[in-house]
Amino acid sequence: MNDRLRSMLGLAILLLITFGSASAQTLEITDGKETLVLDRALLESFPQSVIETTSPYYDGTAEFSGPTLARVIEHFGSTGASEVTLVALNGYKVSGSMKELMSLDAIVSTRQNGEPMSIRQRGPYWIMLPLSERPELDSEDFHRYMVWQLNRIELTQE
Repeated sequence: MNDRLRSMLGLAILLLITFGSASAQTLEITDGKETLVLDRALLESFPQSVIETTSPYYDGTAEFSGPTLARVIEHFGSTGASEVTLVALNGYKVSGSMKELMSLDAIVSTRQNGEPMSIRQRGPYWIMLPLSERPELDSEDFHRYMVWQLNRIELTQE
């Protein structure tokens, strides 16, 4: 392979890595008509909540921080939605009523133990519930809402 071709291939790989990872760091919110794309900087500009909790998904206690799910949905401006669907990068999705999800005190965590979460660490965004503060949430009925690698929130009316 000649030097010019090798350089072009290297540049193409660099661009793919750069732009591919950038798109994975965004969170889309949609109501089917409009879509809003949020990045980490915007999410971290909202008032931050902290949850220190245990979880079935890691050992020990960890601290998670990020805006409340309610604040993120409020930023979108949808007041008429009755159902929320949380979608992960791998296609996992779970739906629940707006009323139920707003009652869980969930946050869209952007950091674990003060550090930004990578995709490998279940980030960049993870719906976290205060399981230690609210033991009634520590069951499979609610664990299903703890979507990691969150990349989309869909708001619908029934």
